[in-house]
Amino acid sequence: MSKRLIRWLSGLLALAAGIYFVRYAYLALASKDLSGLLDGRVIAAATALTILYALLIPTTGIAWTWLLRAMDQPARYRRMLPILAVTQFGKYLPGNVAQHIGRIAMARGAGVQLPAALFSIAYEMLLMLVACAHISALTLLWDPPAALSHWKITEYRLPLLVIVTLGAFIALLLAPRVASRLAIYRARHRGDQDYVPPRLHLNAATVLACYVTYAINFCLIGIGLWLVSHTLLDGVTASPSPIFLTGAFASSWILGFVAPGAPAGLGIREAILSAWLSGALPAEQVVLLVVVLRIATTIGDLFSLAWGSIATGRNGLPT
Repeated sequence: MSKRLIRWLSGLLALAAGIYFVRYAYLALASKDLSGLLDGRVIAAATALTILYALLIPTTGIAWTWLLRAMDQPARYRRMLPILAVTQFGKYLPGNVAQHIGRIAMARGAGVQLPAALFSIAYEMLLMLVACAHISALTLLWDPPAALSHWKITEYRLPLLVIVTLGAFIALLLAPRVASRLAIYRARHRGDQDYVPPRLHLNAATVLACYVTYAINFCLIGIGLWLVSHTLLDGVTASPSPIFLTGAFASSWILGFVAPGAPAGLGIREAILSAWLSGALPAEQVVLLVVVLRIATTIGDLFSLAWGSIATGRNGLPT
């Protein structure tokens, strides 16, 4: 009953956020000339954003391979990468779990043990959330949006940056141990007192390398957003910094991720990103930037699905 209630509440939240963004977009774009979107420079910047977004699949594939190898699994990058590319599109299905289920099933077909496949995705989600929260906090303190720029807390930027970084570091060190203990607890709860988990513990080097990889992913999107915003403004006003836009995207991503009723964070991320950017860009450019981002991510995922399907067929993996 509680799970059904959470799904309903998440769906309502996604609907409300979608309505907010549609209304915001309507007010911002009413009677506005949108022909600027067809400008060659804007199209080039949007293409660059799409390419940078598409690079997230190869970088995430590297990290996933590292996680599996650290758990003594026969993971080869050229086999894991197409699996990730194909299953990534499952996030557009309601529930935000289809991509994980599909990835586990295909990884099993590639010889990865079930516990390792499950825990690799759990580790990935946990480490990615830590990286996203860390980057959001760092950028929020370093280059806060207009609504928060007058808060007294920003006067203590340096010590807060140190505290946030130490908190992220501690979370990275504890994550593997917490995951292993949860596996043992669940097994004993089922009555399996002699359960011995497979090698699921990760070394510190793997955890740190994966964290850096996930952090780079968010920075790539921040750079792409800066290119698009800089082109849309066309020198009329100064564009927000890449640091600011990286934090804006990271914050919208993490809030969209925790809303399971929104496929690929649809509605949630647009609303959060619009609110974050409202004090840094004119309303018209905010909407155009958010729309371009959604188009770029969708095209990037379609491209990954296409080449991933071809690659999995060549590798003899089930799709």
